[in-house]
Amino acid sequence: MTGTAEGTGSRIRVQKRKWALPGGDGPRLATEWDARVLGTDAFGTWLFCAEGETHRRSDGRPLVVPSDGVQLMPASGWWAAWWWRKEHWIGVDICTPPVLDAAGWSYVDLELDLARLADGTVLLVDEDEFEQAITEYRLPSEVITAARAEAASLRGRLADAAEPVVAAGWQWLQLV
Repeated sequence: MTGTAEGTGSRIRVQKRKWALPGGDGPRLATEWDARVLGTDAFGTWLFCAEGETHRRSDGRPLVVPSDGVQLMPASGWWAAWWWRKEHWIGVDICTPPVLDAAGWSYVDLELDLARLADGTVLLVDEDEFEQAITEYRLPSEVITAARAEAASLRGRLADAAEPVVAAGWQWLQLV
């Protein structure tokens, strides 16, 4: 595994947002947390949250991290993913391309998700929530097309145990 250690160990804010409601001012905050920067490689920037850390929902309720996990903010793509130590699974949010600015990382969750289970099974989940979001939030056609294409592409990549990004996530998780 190769990568840079720029910012390694520093903490950075991450905001997971939801699409704006019709007539709304912009994406709505869903959850935010502070993560430790592990480093950057060809796939993107890797972050870490420890089991027991608290993420904050928009209404202030805590969400306790159930397992040590690394999150990848990809260098490109309509997704963000977590590699979870317990139960050895990968969860992927299909979302707008993650953006890094002075406030930290942010992305807009599009409700469509993928999961790669420990046995290698890959599931496309929350399709019903995605379809509901299309209708309720009036998602633009280019966003719908990008989300569906990314989900199809990643589903195939996640099913391949030899896929480099799958292995990279587990390698980053071993470092912590």
